[in-house]
Amino acid sequence: MAEALQRWRAANDRVSAMPRGHADWLQWERAHGLDRPAPRPDDAPAGEPLSLTAVDALALAQQPALRVLPGLNATEQLARDRRAAALRAQARAAWVEAVTARAQRRLTENMLEAAELGAELARRQQAVGHFSAEQRLRHEQTAWQARQALVAARASEWQALARLWQHVGGTEDPAALGRRLPGTLPPPPALPDDAELAARQHAHHPQWVSLRAQWEQTRAALTDDAWQALERAWQHDVDGATRQTAPMAPRAEWRKPAWPHAWEAALHAHAQWRSLQRQLDADRWQGLQTAHALHQHAQVLREQWLPQVQQLEEEALLRYNGMLLSPWDLLEAVRQRLAAQHTVLAAERDAWLAVLALDAVAWGLPWNGPRPEVAATDTPTAAKGH
Repeated sequence: MAEALQRWRAANDRVSAMPRGHADWLQWERAHGLDRPAPRPDDAPAGEPLSLTAVDALALAQQPALRVLPGLNATEQLARDRRAAALRAQARAAWVEAVTARAQRRLTENMLEAAELGAELARRQQAVGHFSAEQRLRHEQTAWQARQALVAARASEWQALARLWQHVGGTEDPAALGRRLPGTLPPPPALPDDAELAARQHAHHPQWVSLRAQWEQTRAALTDDAWQALERAWQHDVDGATRQTAPMAPRAEWRKPAWPHAWEAALHAHAQWRSLQRQLDADRWQGLQTAHALHQHAQVLREQWLPQVQQLEEEALLRYNGMLLSPWDLLEAVRQRLAAQHTVLAAERDAWLAVLALDAVAWGLPWNGPRPEVAATDTPTAAKGH
């Protein structure tokens, strides 16, 4: 008994001497930046943060073919502007991915630090007989999982930085470029309304104006009665072909004598223009619906869900100080808050990517926005002590 008491006192002395002792876990993690992404010395900010405006300029500087040349006609200028818009969209998306990957890596480092604290405390608890080997191993497994997550987070960050550097250059290597990134994403800009987006989309698409003009020209050559008769005849033929060949695509069997050339030209021009119109409308509708949903989702997570998780952490601290919770409960609250911040970062990244994809749609480009998936943020929880 005397030897056991001596071991118990020695272990408590070691715990009390730890700068990360469990007497006040939350104050320690806040003092060391566990409640926010803290830059390491090797990725501390260097110089003016790289803004989206700077990203645009650097990306266009890598493409001499897109410089403004004298003598371009309207069609050539429009084609040049669309290529530049596509390039800017890719570079901006790479910037968003890089900023997010860096912030998520820093949070993962903080999650590992919290897991290693739990593993260290579990080893000390076993040393004095308060923990079994199984309990200690479970906490060490949690730390190993956090280490694996950090390896993946660092790889994602390196990949994102390399992709951004390929687009913009501007520094000697991707690591130097990374030190110019802002710490967090700024709030995404407001979304345009449908009418504004449609006007920009039609003005920038190279075929929409010409196809509409062609349709209006061929339609003007027909009287209203002739056009209505043409529509009725075409619909009758389509319905008949559908009944005969379903489920094959509709195909009209033209009756003889052949239709007047003006009729066929008007019908063909109308079909082409309407097909393009449906394509543009579909891209715009999908983009607006997705962007609005992702914006709302990110806002709800940031303004409602994350404060609740932070409040749970504060309540855990109060109960811990009142000796109503164990340090394991407090560490679990810290881990849940860090995981929640990780989820919010991913949601804000998707909202930004949707904005950038919608801006490309405004230039008549196809919708190529994010397809977010709901991913679990929780990892297996180690057995708690007393």
